[in-house]
Amino acid sequence: MFSLIRSEMLKMRHTFSIKLVVLAPVITVLLGYLLSGNSVQFAAYNWWYTMILPITIAIWSSNAITRETHTHYQNVLCLSVGLSKVWISKFIAVAILVLTSNLIMWGGCTVLGLFTEMKVSVMNGFIGCLFVFLTFIWQIPITMIIAKWTGYLFAILISFGCNMILSFVGIEKGLFFLNLYAIPSRIVCPFFKVQPNGIPLEQGSFLLETANIPLSLAVSLVAATFVLLITAKLFSKGGKHYD
Repeated sequence: MFSLIRSEMLKMRHTFSIKLVVLAPVITVLLGYLLSGNSVQFAAYNWWYTMILPITIAIWSSNAITRETHTHYQNVLCLSVGLSKVWISKFIAVAILVLTSNLIMWGGCTVLGLFTEMKVSVMNGFIGCLFVFLTFIWQIPITMIIAKWTGYLFAILISFGCNMILSFVGIEKGLFFLNLYAIPSRIVCPFFKVQPNGIPLEQGSFLLETANIPLSLAVSLVAATFVLLITAKLFSKGGKHYD
């Protein structure tokens, strides 16, 4: 499996996808500073998980599949391993990009916080970015399978559209964790100290509660595992009959 993951990472060398790992968080942090000044952390973290990261994940996930369609899956079909393992290796490779980009985002916001105002502590920023990573990875296999069925652009539009519309649905409800898209927006509030609409949270806000975080993380990770296994099965079921 390690060799498959390494192969997937090598395929992304010198591509726009690999550049996005750094570009996406750096641009987000710089925009936050230029437009919000001392409130750069509030603005950057908010834009990161509501807009920039969703479309970045969609691009990475779609690219992981569409680059195979250009060669009619020849690079996949020639391998002596099961197609489900190939699919899982693609998922892990994209997940590595997501984690790395979140860590760069955290580092950028922390550094700028030292020169402006540290509105989000170093530890809160780290935990928030880690939770963003854990609650977004279920979208990777979903977007990959959509890209396989519909193509690159349509997969990105569907993924980004669902995030923009559904990430705010039910966020203030007790059963918000039933909406996978709403989970990141809700559970990072206690750490980023800002509402999904960009307004800083006031002391005593129920959005600062952390009691629902363990269940929300469990739901996201179970969903990621379930979606990954189902999509891997769908991918391998196609056998030699690819586009």
